[in-house]
Amino acid sequence: MTEIPMAESGPSTGATAPEVRNAGYLLLLASITGLIIGGVEYAIWEEELALLGVVLAIFGFLLFTQVIKGDYSAWMMGVIFNIIAIFLYATGYNWGGVALSLICVIYFNLPNVKVHFVQR
Repeated sequence: MTEIPMAESGPSTGATAPEVRNAGYLLLLASITGLIIGGVEYAIWEEELALLGVVLAIFGFLLFTQVIKGDYSAWMMGVIFNIIAIFLYATGYNWGGVALSLICVIYFNLPNVKVHFVQR
């Protein structure tokens, strides 16, 4: 008699989950926003914090690919990235950027999103 394998239970790897894709796109949008706003602020006012925002945005682009793969460490870094961005945007009075990063932090910490990131 042949046994039929049962489906595995537990969280998926997150590679195709729409929650993971949305989390990655939110991170990408926050990175694009940070790059544009940080670049413009640095070009106009030559603030050092704006240059830090540009470096943080470039790091966000690199982090995007790992978030899409469902990597737990990338999820954690994405949360940290957006918390730092909230304070960085607040010092530059960019309230739109603060709101976007706050949305990212809240979305990343939703239980139905967090479950797709597997700790390896």
